[in-house]
Amino acid sequence: METHDVVIVGGRLAGSAAAAALARAGKDVVVLERGKLPSDTLSTHVLFSAGIEEVRRMGALDDLLALDPSYMRGIQLHMGDDVTVRERWSPEGETDYVLCVPRTIQDVVLADAARRAGADVREGSEMLDVLWEGGRAAGVRYRDADGEVRDVRCRLVLGADGRRSTVAARVGAWRPYRGSLNGRGLVFRYLDDPQAGTELNETLMQWRDGTSFCMVFPSAPRPRTVALVMGPAADVPRARKDPEGTWAEFLRRHPGFAERIAGATNVGKLRSTNDVSAYFRPSSGPGWALIGDAGHFKDPVIGQGQRDALWMGRTAGEAAAAAIEDPAALDAALRRWEQLRDEECLAAYHLANAETRIAPQPPALVEIARRAQGRGAPDLSDLFQRTRTQQEVLTVPRLVGGAVGAMARRPRQALSILRASVPDLRTDLAVRAEARAGRFRSTRVVTGSEHPGWTWPAAPARRDVATPASSAGITSSSGSGASSARVPVPASVAVAAPTPSSPTTEVPA
Repeated sequence: METHDVVIVGGRLAGSAAAAALARAGKDVVVLERGKLPSDTLSTHVLFSAGIEEVRRMGALDDLLALDPSYMRGIQLHMGDDVTVRERWSPEGETDYVLCVPRTIQDVVLADAARRAGADVREGSEMLDVLWEGGRAAGVRYRDADGEVRDVRCRLVLGADGRRSTVAARVGAWRPYRGSLNGRGLVFRYLDDPQAGTELNETLMQWRDGTSFCMVFPSAPRPRTVALVMGPAADVPRARKDPEGTWAEFLRRHPGFAERIAGATNVGKLRSTNDVSAYFRPSSGPGWALIGDAGHFKDPVIGQGQRDALWMGRTAGEAAAAAIEDPAALDAALRRWEQLRDEECLAAYHLANAETRIAPQPPALVEIARRAQGRGAPDLSDLFQRTRTQQEVLTVPRLVGGAVGAMARRPRQALSILRASVPDLRTDLAVRAEARAGRFRSTRVVTGSEHPGWTWPAAPARRDVATPASSAGITSSSGSGASSARVPVPASVAVAAPTPSSPTTEVPA
């Protein structure tokens, strides 16, 4: 049987980043990617500066820039009819721009970087099961590109296989212990930018009209551009039933957005999803860990998924590489990494939950944006960049000042503005309190941030396949090698029953 240090299931963002980090550290790494690259995956593609720096660390940035992307040097934010904020980005490392590269071409660059670092990336390889020995994940069973079922032993299994992670299902971490229902859906298309060669082609633009967000992301290769509408999730079924009629309705509803893309050519088909509930899963256990969307996902309204997937992959790979020889030290290192991940992503999780609410923009926020007009220096744009957290940008005095200013501007509506502002301030204080508490794998819901009503599908079914003759001495996850445990789930969350034979991680009370 093959034996390696690490098997990574999934070879896109998180998987490639982890593979590169581990291989550079001298570890023997195999990556099993189900698809054959290039292939598409649903994504809004935005890489803010911190994400670009992760690509640089992988040694893939030169190849990414060779794809001829547009460089978004700043942001233009429209809040209704009379507030427009224009800002440049805060730099992150050597980067002061934002990119939007289609996954069909970006993922090839990242996988190639992992290969150059020394990882064995096997495309067309579908993971089937986790193998167990002595209560630890000890390898995986997979079907290779030729259809043959193979077993591979390893010290560590990393699941980088997305929201519907088979690894999560097989190690018993399928059910998130915390989550939030999305209010928004995504409807987007590619087109050739009619403003190619102008300053607008170097600007990320967003309109907040009524209850919808519209965005334009100049993409790659130039002049390709993404035009995106994030309105109520109910827009998605209508867009699938009547794509062009619904798109025409969006353009009528959002005149600034319509003007920006007027005259576009080479217009692609509409793509959409309304299945984007946010969550945290238990993401480390004996001999295994989950990275990228497999372990944590936040609403895509803030465009942070790619950056976080790359960051998770790299940092998990670095943590594992330093402890791979000692099983106990490896498990402890990955548990510390998981807690670090939660600390890194918690503020953005709450920010995304706020942004996915279907409601007019809070009057206090509109007033804050009004006061930020004309400055040009990075300020509100730091929320997009994650240079600072929401709590650092929108301080309590600033929120209170925005609410007072909005009431002074519209005195007849002062009472309704106050009523709208108080719950938001209460939620903000609760988010700050949670960050200070630092509870690991907490199932406590922050009222006003996390939205109830989300459900979770059944885990991927286990397939019956013949056991390779080389697998004596280890068991699949349906056997006795897997440990059983409990993952706490809030009573308000509806989830599918766990697969009876699937193990789960021990979680402290």
